[in-house]
Amino acid sequence: MHPNQDECFILRMLVVNVPSSTSFQPLRLVNGVTHATFRSACQARNLLENDRHLNLCINGTSNTSHPNQIIALFAIILTTGSPSSSTELWKKHKSHMADDIVRRICKENSNMNMNFTAEIYNEALIMIEDLCLEIANIVLIKLGMPSPNRSAAASFNVELRRE
Repeated sequence: MHPNQDECFILRMLVVNVPSSTSFQPLRLVNGVTHATFRSACQARNLLENDRHLNLCINGTSNTSHPNQIIALFAIILTTGSPSSSTELWKKHKSHMADDIVRRICKENSNMNMNFTAEIYNEALIMIEDLCLEIANIVLIKLGMPSPNRSAAASFNVELRRE
């Protein structure tokens, strides 16, 4: 079974490593705690790698690469790397990915004091989702990420041009 088949792979890991389980409930029970998902139970049993290596990879790229390259790497990681917590990776590195968007908006508005906003992060999410659709035809919500608000992006651009 290939690790890219997430749910089947995780369930297989649990079945192989939890002796004498006769139903699915004991598979989610780890040290007296019932986990909400099989993935979290697998992580609690240390059967899956954590995202430390992916975090280091994105950190290294953030120091030397253009934000569009970081976005491309993130999309590749989401579609092929099966991160255990894609939203945590996003939260840690979203500013690096949206940095170019902030610079562009500052330049367009002649305002060099622009901060990161939800709309800027949404635009970065749209770029990531577009790449994920191109790579694997998968939307972000299916990859455990927040779904971008495409209508908000359109109104944000109109409002930005108006200003």
